[in-house]
Amino acid sequence: MAVYRFKVYFEDDESVIREIEIKSTQTFEDFHKIIQSAIGFDGAHPTSFYVSNDNWRRGKEIILLHKSHSNGLKGTWMHETKLAAYMDDPHQKFIYEFDPEGANWILQAELMKIIPEASVTYPRINKSIGAAPPQYKVTSPADIPVVEEEEIEAAIVDDAEDTYVHPEAVNEFEVAEEEDEVVPRRIVKEAAMEIPDEEAVEDASEEDPEMVDEEDESAEQQGEDYA
Repeated sequence: MAVYRFKVYFEDDESVIREIEIKSTQTFEDFHKIIQSAIGFDGAHPTSFYVSNDNWRRGKEIILLHKSHSNGLKGTWMHETKLAAYMDDPHQKFIYEFDPEGANWILQAELMKIIPEASVTYPRINKSIGAAPPQYKVTSPADIPVVEEEEIEAAIVDDAEDTYVHPEAVNEFEVAEEEDEVVPRRIVKEAAMEIPDEEAVEDASEEDPEMVDEEDESAEQQGEDYA
């Protein structure tokens, strides 16, 4: 039984090549499945083969029966059509169109030679050259444009000259003159408690001269008693 060896490549990138071998009695649906496997696609979209001439002009369409098709649709179906039915040229060409309403991938299949059948499983990939493009384009965060937020100008208020004390804080703070700092009353009390006794006496003597005189007289009286 004859085996067809096809060279299959992307229409817009001939550096990505797959050599596929398929028996003459196998169907275009078998050909479709091995092409999808060879390029790493998922086969989940409508697909057609077109019989082509040497100039890659489309002729007869051979359609993959897809779930999106209505039951009454008529056409030449891949699963019913064997490759041998359309092999009229030693260099027969087919155009393979996948996902026409989406990414619209187009590949070209050209018969290279007819070889005898071997003890392998067909269809099969005989050779693979180049990495196929990803079927679906993935958008990375770097590709997402940065939306700049609208800048809002904040009003600048100069309140350096304003002095305000909340009514509830009156008992906790002693307010000096307008330009003095606001000092907590308990801090004032604590500072007073830390003054040594001698300094306290000196401060008191400066404020009350009579108290100093009384202390001096008491000291003199004690001196006379000891004498």
